[in-house]
This record gives sequence, structure tokens and C-alpha cells, in this order.
Amino acid sequence: MMESDKASWLAVFKGRFVYGLVFLFPIAGVSVSHWFSGIFTVLVLVSLWDLLRTKLKGVTLAALFRDEKIWLWLCAAFFVVTIAAAWVNGWERAQNRTLGVDIRYLLVVPLFLMLRHYRYAWRYLLAGAVVAAAVLGGQAYYDIHVLGLARAQGIYSPNLMGPVAALVAVWLMAGWSSLRPVRWLLPGLIVTALYAVVMSGSRGAYLGLVIMLLAWAVLYVKGRWKGLVLLLVFVVPLAIHHFVPSVQQRVSGVADEIHQYFDELEKGNHFAAGSTAVRLEMWRAGWLVFQDAPLLGVGPGNYDKAVQALVDKGEVAVEAAHHSHAHNAYIDIMVSRGLLGLALFMGMLFYPLYLFLKTFRQSPETAILGILHIVGLAVFSLTDASTFIKGNFVSIFLLGLTIFYSGHLTRVKQVVE
Repeated sequence: MMESDKASWLAVFKGRFVYGLVFLFPIAGVSVSHWFSGIFTVLVLVSLWDLLRTKLKGVTLAALFRDEKIWLWLCAAFFVVTIAAAWVNGWERAQNRTLGVDIRYLLVVPLFLMLRHYRYAWRYLLAGAVVAAAVLGGQAYYDIHVLGLARAQGIYSPNLMGPVAALVAVWLMAGWSSLRPVRWLLPGLIVTALYAVVMSGSRGAYLGLVIMLLAWAVLYVKGRWKGLVLLLVFVVPLAIHHFVPSVQQRVSGVADEIHQYFDELEKGNHFAAGSTAVRLEMWRAGWLVFQDAPLLGVGPGNYDKAVQALVDKGEVAVEAAHHSHAHNAYIDIMVSRGLLGLALFMGMLFYPLYLFLKTFRQSPETAILGILHIVGLAVFSLTDASTFIKGNFVSIFLLGLTIFYSGHLTRVKQVVE
């Protein structure tokens, strides 16, 4: 085999391999342990090999668009601040554990450099979501009706399954025009994914789903359909709340716990009975911790230790120290990485959103996918910090945004030219 033929064959094989992994990524992450992280890691390894080859050929980062460079610098800077916060506060075993997740914010750089050359990666991700919707629905049915669980949770927890199912559902809605060969299947598959959201009982997923649907309806749906879709976005969740007892119980319990929490707080009592009240107490504890370390925080993995010091002083309820993070990504980043880390985090999350909105008219088909991806994770993060400190969620965020962001900017560049 001639050298040119060998290189051509290798390029074809690599392309199929990368597209195949992107297709597989959304399918079984809630059913197979380490699925999301494993595929992310394999793609990173391929990208590192690719980076080594291109560097040896003298290729630099100059080919990147300005907006691509800005996002990658934000990701890398966020990793640097994370390491600095851990180092300043004393590197221990907890920081060794978090490093395996945190380093992904740096490894996304070579991953992005590779995937930006795969302009159809977003289509393969959507194709994988078609299969994923069926898998999610099947997993939810199995958990509830075969295993007899109170909530659908898959291999991990409802707090992963619900948000993943919500993302898959809106990806399929937004990808309607791109999935013509299987369009006749989409209504059933979207309902199947929504069934998984409902059965997960994840209140963060409920809220994220509603906000994503509102964004989709306002930005993407046109003409007379917009009013109908907006009406459905409000009516369907109300109907689900009314007719599904488990949803009604979980949503209604939130208001009762919030009211009771603030009543007890006014009396000077540290009340944390119930998941919502515990979250509120953790957020209050996080604010108190932040005031003692505003610049770089207390370091990743040190939340529970810092809150335990407040518990020992009698300033917060003991339940607030029973969790490894604050169950709110913004508060957790602020506590662990300080104002510097929070500023970079907000830039990393919302700068691409700004670009998607700014260039929406030039390629609505790709812009809406990126917008929904960011909006969903931003809303999920209001009640959960796992979205940006746990391996599965970080892999979903980084790989999904890499594919949508690079794919969108490439199409925008072509339109401009």
C-alpha cells in the first residue's frame, strides 16, 4: 500500500470512528456505567494523537475563529483557577479525586481542535438522540414497573436521568428539520423521552425542560404555530402536575418546605427537614463560607469540610454538611473557586450563548441546538452542582457544546463568505 493510500485509509477510518462515537454518546449513558465519561475520554485520546501529528506538521491554533479561541481560553483559565484554588487551600486526597473531572476543562482544547473538522458531528449526535429516546423510555419503564422503584434512575440517579432525558427530548424537537428520514418516529420518541423525565421525578429536570421549551418556542417556532406551542408549554406541565400523583407530590412539597424553612429561620432556628429545606440551608451555608474566602474560595472538594466548621459553631443546621457540594452549581463554584472562578465559569457558560443568539438568523438550525444545550444545563444547575463537578455531566456539557459551537460557527462563517 502506497503512503498516500495508507494516509487516506487512516483518515477515512478515523472519521468513521469519531462519528460513530459521537452517535453512540447519548444512547446509553443512564444505563451503562461510565458510558458518557468513557466515550469522552476515548475522543480526547484520539484528539491528543491528532494534535501531536498536526503540531509536528507545523499546524498552529491560528486557524481557529476568534470566538472559538475566546471560549477555549475561558475553559483553560477556569481549569487553572481551579488548580490554584486547590493548591492555595492545601492539596489533599479530595483534590486528587476532583482532578480527574476538572482536567476535562483543559482537555476540551484538543477535543475542540479535532471535532471542529467534523462539520456533521451535530447530525450524528442528533441521530444518536433518536435511539437514546427509546432507551431512556425503556429504562424508565423498567425501573418503575419491573424493579418497582419510586423514581426512574437508571444506573446512577434520577438527577442524571431526568436532565439527560429532557435534553434528548428538546434536541429531537429542535432537530426536526434535520431528521427527515425518521421524522415519522419523532413524535413518539419525544413523548417517550418526556415520559422518562416525568418518571425520574427530578424537579430540576422539570424546570429545565419548561425553560428549554419556552426558549425553543420563542426563538425557533414560526407563524401561527408559535402561539399554539407556547400554550402547550404551559398547559402540558400543568396537566402532568394534575394527573401524575408523583409529580404533584414532589412539586407541591417544594412550596410547603420553602414556607416552613423561612418561618423557622425568622425564629432563629436552623431548619432542614426535607430536600428543599436542606438545599436552602446549604445555599445559606455556602454564602457564609464564601465571605471568608471570596477570591479563590475554599478549593474544590472542600465544601463539606468548610460547612462542618459552621455546623460546629452552631451557625447552620447539621444536615448542610452531609453533602459534598451545595446542590447549586453557581454557589458551589463561588464557594470552591471564589469570585475569580465564578467569573470564568459564567463566561465559559454564557459567552457561547451570546454568540448563538447574536448569529441566530445566519443558521437557526444549529444555533437553536446550542442555545437549548446551554439553557438546559444552566437551569439544571440551579438545583444541582453535579452539572459542572461530576464526570458524566461535565462530559455532556463539554462534548455537546464543542459539537454545537464549532458546527454553528463553521456554518456562520460559510454564510458570511
